Amino acid sequence: MVMTSNPLGWVDLVLMSFVLLVAAGMGLYHALAHGGQKTTQKFFLADRNVYGLAIAMTLLASFISPVTLLGTPSEIYTYGGQYMMFILTQFLLFPSIAILFVPVFHGLNITTAYEYLQLRYGLPLRIVGACIFILQTCFYMAIVSFTPALAIEAVTAFDFWKTILITCTICTFYTTLGGMKAVIWTDVLMFFIIFITSILVIVMGTAEAGGLGHVWQINKDAGRLAFFDFPLDPTVRMTFMGVVLGTWLNSLPLWAVGQTAVQRFLAAKSLKQAKLSVWLNLPLIVTLVTITCIEGLVLYAFYNEPGTTAETPVTGGTPADDRRTPPELEKQDQILIFFVSEQFGHIPGFQGLFISCLFAGALSTVSSGLNAITAVILVDIYKPFMKAVRGHNVMVEDDAHNTLIARVLTVVFGALTMVLAFAASGLGTLVTLANSVFGAFGGPLAATFLLGMLWKRANIWGVLLGTLMSFFLGVWIVLGSVIDREANWLYQLSFNWYATLTILTTIIIAIPASEWFRWWIPSEREKQVDPLLLSPFIRPSASKHTPVHTCENDTDLVKRKAGDMKANDCELEKL
Repeated sequence: MVMTSNPLGWVDLVLMSFVLLVAAGMGLYHALAHGGQKTTQKFFLADRNVYGLAIAMTLLASFISPVTLLGTPSEIYTYGGQYMMFILTQFLLFPSIAILFVPVFHGLNITTAYEYLQLRYGLPLRIVGACIFILQTCFYMAIVSFTPALAIEAVTAFDFWKTILITCTICTFYTTLGGMKAVIWTDVLMFFIIFITSILVIVMGTAEAGGLGHVWQINKDAGRLAFFDFPLDPTVRMTFMGVVLGTWLNSLPLWAVGQTAVQRFLAAKSLKQAKLSVWLNLPLIVTLVTITCIEGLVLYAFYNEPGTTAETPVTGGTPADDRRTPPELEKQDQILIFFVSEQFGHIPGFQGLFISCLFAGALSTVSSGLNAITAVILVDIYKPFMKAVRGHNVMVEDDAHNTLIARVLTVVFGALTMVLAFAASGLGTLVTLANSVFGAFGGPLAATFLLGMLWKRANIWGVLLGTLMSFFLGVWIVLGSVIDREANWLYQLSFNWYATLTILTTIIIAIPASEWFRWWIPSEREKQVDPLLLSPFIRPSASKHTPVHTCENDTDLVKRKAGDMKANDCELEKL
């Protein structure tokens, strides 16, 4: 493996240490300030008192992980500019989230996304949804955790395992102590680090490669800008429809129905602030994705300058073979950090700033995932289990005890993430890994929510059957593509289509199965759906439906007065 000639200096180390210490300090501050994080309401939802701008920043910092910062430039450098059409995906993704999903979640006063599944279908689907989320998030956090280690290893002699240990330990520390407030306000800081660094890299990198026009021309001459490519073969890695439509559906499990995102929508002061956070993310994400895509074009132009030889001098007097020869890297995802180190490593602090940017993305994503997983286990699995074990309807809440359990779970899953990170480091490219995880694992889950919000006749048995079958189909395809890609045509399917396949499979199975169960089980035909569980634009008028509820939440079964009913903890009974 090629090592750069610009090792980290003391300014780099100071900047990197500053980012880690600030993150740890956020945890300490929010553990002590304003009474600390002594309730689950504070630990998971920051008292539901966060403004839209802060949520927008924390959403971006949480989901613009090193997978985007390193993986997107590497994808375009290696395979061409087709993935730039991912920019168009954002114009499908964020409007659909703001219009379809956020109004439903925020109107229910719930803690986790999977409480919705019990209100809409029943407990079995709530448990299935929670387990799928835990599984996909554990793998995704592992992918994100090893990325800074991958980058640092490319430019220093610092051991891979040490970086993973530091990243996971710091994440676990401040998330355990400070809860959601520490996560959100650390994310806000990380947001600025990510944006400032990305802008610096693209401006300086483009100038180093000869200017934007020169970069574009080299990529065009090499045939790498075939954006509007429409082959009908779904096994082609990148196509226009695969990137725009396929990655839109691949993104829904993360951005629309994943607990990591929903938890932030629920923490907003109001529905207006929650929707504002989504709309604000549209220009922010488009800007950052555009920057990372152009970085990929810059890298290709820089290392593939036509007509350059070892004897040809270049700007600054550096021999061309030092600049123009593509490095032999252990993983192609290291190309951007190698370029930054080689070309700008002589500037005090620049490498440290860039690595801090990667740390920022990793810390934000992993801390958000840890807090979300802890909420799901406590609310969706532990509480229903304890209620079933105790065998009675009224269970007294001990919120301090639950908060302690949340902290313990955070530590446990922080350690598990560290272990999985070592395993994930031996797999494929970052873009492929991320899309595979959310497409195969999250696609069935996204379909479950879509059916619940858009189709009133969906019932627990039909949707449960469709969800499980499509989930196992997705897992089978992903494992098959890793073990022997040539053994089956489905194993060769582009990862961009994984979510499309699993979502369609869920719907195709769930719709006829739901109708069959409605015919076979009379009680299914008589059930009504609370309008608040449906998307706003298909809810019936209030004059036609006056629902009667019996309230059921994770802690008790208490009859409430009809005038005090809320859909968040109530199941609709037949009138």
